[in-house]
Amino acid sequence: MSKQMNEKENGKRKYSVPAVEIAFRILTLLSRKKFSQSNLTEIANALSLQPTTCYRVLQQLREHSVVHYDKRSKQYSLGPYLVVLGERAKENSLDITIILPYLEELSERTGLTSVLVNRIGKTRTTIVAKSEGGDFGVNVSVGRHFSIVDGAYGKCLLASMEEEASNELLQEVKQQRSLSDQEINQLKADFPVIRDYGYATNFGESINGIFGIAAPIFNMDNNVDMTINLFGMTAQYDEHELIPKGELLKDAADRISAKIKGQGNNLFV
Repeated sequence: MSKQMNEKENGKRKYSVPAVEIAFRILTLLSRKKFSQSNLTEIANALSLQPTTCYRVLQQLREHSVVHYDKRSKQYSLGPYLVVLGERAKENSLDITIILPYLEELSERTGLTSVLVNRIGKTRTTIVAKSEGGDFGVNVSVGRHFSIVDGAYGKCLLASMEEEASNELLQEVKQQRSLSDQEINQLKADFPVIRDYGYATNFGESINGIFGIAAPIFNMDNNVDMTINLFGMTAQYDEHELIPKGELLKDAADRISAKIKGQGNNLFV
């Protein structure tokens, strides 16, 4: 039986347009700090692309001002029209419009940095919005990408999936990141606790000196593609002191989820 027939029977037929996929990969690469200004060779090597193919796509993106080219340095960077698209996306995204006031309120209440993390594709996540705390917050960059196994946000997303789906993703990431069976089992052991408490924590496990707390946001289909998060410095808190902040975050996530589903109107009470 052909692969196409299998995809049809499983209801998972996938359509791929190579040029569109390459363009998205290039933009994603240029959004990373390390590659924010890169020449053709660096981009092609990083994405394992033929230089001629990479060049053609870059020229198309450049024509639409989605990518900027500096003739002096011969480097490419994200273009000005993406600013316009980003602003329009923010204005037209009901979910983000709903969530932003909660981020600000959380930062005001806790002094920590509050962040909205969104799943991108199967195995990646990215920061799409933030509100930096005034006291014990940390600086974060909107657009920064992470693996789905990183941080409290990754654990929260994985714990919210069906077991079969999370197992499949973990096996895929295991090959990408060379994770051991022990590390996979440690992650999976946290899932029942996360589901029971309604939030996940990470106390310096991913980034030394930084803690994170994440709670899931349920969409209209009762699935989780976003988490709301608090970041701070481990030097300022003991791990047990994260519990009330986790409960506050869960309450905010529950209110956001209800509002997205059209069931609630209030922020905090």
